[in-house]
Amino acid sequence: MREMKDSGIEWIGEIPKTWKIMRNKNTFFCTKNLVGTDSANTQLLSLTTKGIRKKDINNAEGKLPESFDTYQYVKENDIVMCLFDLDCSAVFSGISYYNGMISPAYRVLTCKKSILPKYAHYWFNYISDGRKFNHYAKNIRYTISYDEFSTLPVLCPDIETQQKISAYLDEKCTKIDSIIAKQQKIIEKLKAYKLSLITEAVTKGLNPDAKMKDSCYEFIGTVPEHWNVCRLRNIGVLQNGISKGGDFFGHGYPFVSYGDVYRNFSLPETVNGLVETTEEEREQYSVKEGDIFFTRTSETIEEVGFSCVCEKYIENATFAGFVIRVRPFVDDLVTGFAKYYFRSNHHRFYLVKEMNLVTRASLGQNLLKSMPVLLPSKKEQQEIANYLNKKCAAIDLAIEKKQAIIEKLTEYKKSLIYEVVTGKKEV
Repeated sequence: MREMKDSGIEWIGEIPKTWKIMRNKNTFFCTKNLVGTDSANTQLLSLTTKGIRKKDINNAEGKLPESFDTYQYVKENDIVMCLFDLDCSAVFSGISYYNGMISPAYRVLTCKKSILPKYAHYWFNYISDGRKFNHYAKNIRYTISYDEFSTLPVLCPDIETQQKISAYLDEKCTKIDSIIAKQQKIIEKLKAYKLSLITEAVTKGLNPDAKMKDSCYEFIGTVPEHWNVCRLRNIGVLQNGISKGGDFFGHGYPFVSYGDVYRNFSLPETVNGLVETTEEEREQYSVKEGDIFFTRTSETIEEVGFSCVCEKYIENATFAGFVIRVRPFVDDLVTGFAKYYFRSNHHRFYLVKEMNLVTRASLGQNLLKSMPVLLPSKKEQQEIANYLNKKCAAIDLAIEKKQAIIEKLTEYKKSLIYEVVTGKKEV
């Protein structure tokens, strides 16, 4: 067993006696070479949760700048660092396997002779997984300057040991990632099955022998003959959410956020957000049982138009400006049915087909008002809701079990990287 010593750094702990503690400025060159007019001939790269990825300028999702002249070169084996939003960003660093260009918001590091790129990659994985640099951040966006970053420690065993660590972690992490990917594929299949089940139930009903009629919408097809077909404008009145400055948030009254709507079929009874509002605002932007909410704007069309219903009144709550509320003014729609109906495939198809993407994807009230709504009898709506509650609960449970496996494997991977790059586990 190797001899250990105290590193003197609380978040590192003991390390092998022969390992050196160096500073980032002594281990990396930090360069910022701008591509300038050469941007048209340079591969666009993006720092993602899955590492550095190539991006197609001509077919890129999300917002792109008018010019790439201020983007910076990245070489193969460079490390790209994101030194802002350290408290919440899912991305901290990535090793580049390509030559290209990337946003000037990042720092591009080139390894000196004392450290191998792949070892540095795993070292920064450990830093990121444990949010080890958070307490060095100086401002509200949890940003650390490069001057601060350059003084922070990095463990440097000898090059031979770094090679062994890199090879060991490559092998182990590849196996773990492969298992995680298989579990994720199963989850995606379960989600797709759930969505197809919902779509079938809310457009065809539960009676396979029901007489059908043309819905007059190609993307819906035929529907039960006795169902009514109307538009959302015939169901309820639309209202955009509240818009206030940042100083108003974090205290006050309950606030339904964009994420609350995007992530859920129905709103949680207790929301985490808080906002300071007046009595008049709490009345105008209230959140009541039966309300239906839609995400209104995002970087991509795929995240716009997701619905969520309120099944229980949230007292004194208001909702976000990036959300549209539909408050039914007729008694024809069962909330439990609406919960599934507006999350169905045909609803998504309609919005994606009709929506325009400018700088950001945005759902306007006029488009939403024109959206077709299928209305079985209230009794049949409740039967469909009960059926889907039971079926979707079983699917959700299966997804949760797969997600639990992924979480355990992810934690094991984080622990393994920590133990190896700090020398607590010898390879």
